[in-house]
Amino acid sequence: MNVLIVSSSDGITLSLLRCLGLLNIRSHVISIWKSSDSSRFSRFCKSYISSIISESSQDTEEIADIINNYCNKQKIDIIIPSGLLGTFLIALIKENLRYSSIFPLNSAEKIYNLNNKWHFYQMLKQHNIPTPETVLIETKEQIELLNLNFPVIVKPLDQGNGDGVKKIDSIEDLHSHISNENYLNNLPLLVQEYIHGYDILLNILAENGKLIAWTINRRVPYFFEFFKDEKILEIAHKIVCSCNYSGVANFDIRFDEKTNSVKVIECNPRFWASFGASVSYGIDFVNLGMLLAQGNKLPDNLKKELTCKEPEKIPYPSPSQFIKGLLLGKYPFPEINKISSDLSWQSILDPLPNIYEKIWNRLGIVNTYDGVMLNKLL
Repeated sequence: MNVLIVSSSDGITLSLLRCLGLLNIRSHVISIWKSSDSSRFSRFCKSYISSIISESSQDTEEIADIINNYCNKQKIDIIIPSGLLGTFLIALIKENLRYSSIFPLNSAEKIYNLNNKWHFYQMLKQHNIPTPETVLIETKEQIELLNLNFPVIVKPLDQGNGDGVKKIDSIEDLHSHISNENYLNNLPLLVQEYIHGYDILLNILAENGKLIAWTINRRVPYFFEFFKDEKILEIAHKIVCSCNYSGVANFDIRFDEKTNSVKVIECNPRFWASFGASVSYGIDFVNLGMLLAQGNKLPDNLKKELTCKEPEKIPYPSPSQFIKGLLLGKYPFPEINKISSDLSWQSILDPLPNIYEKIWNRLGIVNTYDGVMLNKLL
């Protein structure tokens, strides 16, 4: 099988390449966003080309033609988007893609609204899904009318990777933060109730408003801890149904230690950075989504939900974290014949992309967040 990854995120693309490599799938990459291009050095990448997108509608038409020509020439079976912009772009042009099946995904407008933190908050409130109290600040004068107790969390509406997110302890600090000349501090901004507790990740695959597969985990030292939680699972069903969701998504959830409850924070309507941990657990969102894309019935023997009765720990699938855990004796050494099917070990045996990425980072080269294009293309 041949798969084409349309990429705006090297990190997520690299994880996809390694997961597809475990399935013995030939993976091709078209990069549409300025990046380090580190995933082209992966031993699981059969071919890699760049076609950088601009805000021109003509540009999206040209990229659709490039993807069609590539899929026709290379006999691509399935197109998988990677990164926020990659997912958004394929949603925009999917009606014009002729030669391949497309991994399940939403409309471009729905992806935009779920990614926008204010729109997502409004959707949660509309459907009575628990979320921290949040206020949209559009002018400096509104700060004085703020009816939230400090500390609060301040964040941009549409940035990613935690950029611009900051805990603010007082109204004076909030004024100072907004007055600071930085594009991440520009109004409008969200001011959100600070929840004392810890972060939880809800990860899902859905089709037409039906939950197909899910995991729940949280980060603990050296591991992702997977566990079942009926309240969070109920929230997952409610979100998926309320917006008729299709595709993969990751939701940031906060456990409130004061009230012993959970609150939904944000949505990433795309593959997320740590999805490899779920694959290592045994729930392969990539494989399941590809089967759906081709209209195949999902085999009963494929895991689709957590089965552990007690919390289960899975090593970090990233090379640097995994090597650190090995050296400290945190992870058991698997049998030799199991290394070829272990995602963490395969990441170590695919070192060039990560070495290149470290050099890129040492040079201090920073790429613009790919989500900046969503407003311009919608």
